[in-house]
Amino acid sequence: MDFDQLRTLLAVLEHGSFTRAAEALGLSQSTVSFHVKALESAVGGRLLDRGREGVRATPRGEILRDYAERLWALRQEALEQLRAEGDGERGRVVVAASTIPGEYLLPPFLERLRRSHPGVSVRVDVSESSRAIAALVADECDLALVGRRPSDRGLVARPFAEDEVVLVGPSPNPFVPSGVEVDDRLLTEVPLVLRGTGSGTRAAVADLLARVSLSLASSASVVVGSTEAAKRCVMAGLGLSFLSKVAVADELAAGRMEIVPLLGTPVTRRFWLVHRRDRSPSSAAASLIASLTGTEPK
Repeated sequence: MDFDQLRTLLAVLEHGSFTRAAEALGLSQSTVSFHVKALESAVGGRLLDRGREGVRATPRGEILRDYAERLWALRQEALEQLRAEGDGERGRVVVAASTIPGEYLLPPFLERLRRSHPGVSVRVDVSESSRAIAALVADECDLALVGRRPSDRGLVARPFAEDEVVLVGPSPNPFVPSGVEVDDRLLTEVPLVLRGTGSGTRAAVADLLARVSLSLASSASVVVGSTEAAKRCVMAGLGLSFLSKVAVADELAAGRMEIVPLLGTPVTRRFWLVHRRDRSPSSAAASLIASLTGTEPK
């Protein structure tokens, strides 16, 4: 039995006639009869009785009518929910992001998503790039926004933004006179505030520090787990730090921080939008991906 046959049975019982049911459904009377016979063959017995008062359900017909009504209601509910998901009236998007994308780059795109998909809820989990990728691999989020391109072939990575990592200090700067360029020797002598292992910012400057054989772990006076913590430590006078220019734009403009010139900086880096190759995104997730990458949603 299929939905069309069940719909036909319900129409015959509602209208009390094969002819009127056929008219209501836009079918031929022979098609209506065929559907009913197919159902009776499937259940192994008569479903309808014909009499002077029209067509009535047999006891088996009554049982099947009850289930047919519930099945048809569930079908309509499923279609409505699917339509709502496609129209942006329901659903959920979970984003795992490293600090700069999650806190500084993503919010304007979420505002666009809210306008196009007003009924969709969004959760953004901000951590380090490595943790964001791990969450994606574990199927705990729909997409990840990170500062390092993953090597996992099961993931699709596309660039969506660029940034510069600069060396910054407090203003006034007790470690380096204003405007003086830091050389490799001085870099080994000043205290540093660095992001923890797994941070895209830390990975971006690893090659730069390696040129002076500077161990990130041993040289850092403070290792922190977030960009905001690094900014606070710098303004408290704990040392210099390599930070995103986007992240310190307000502090630079307000004169609370200053860029410290250093050969090899600024370090330009890309941010990557990553999703699983084997997962089809929801309508809302596809819209967010298209907005971030400047492409049309499929």
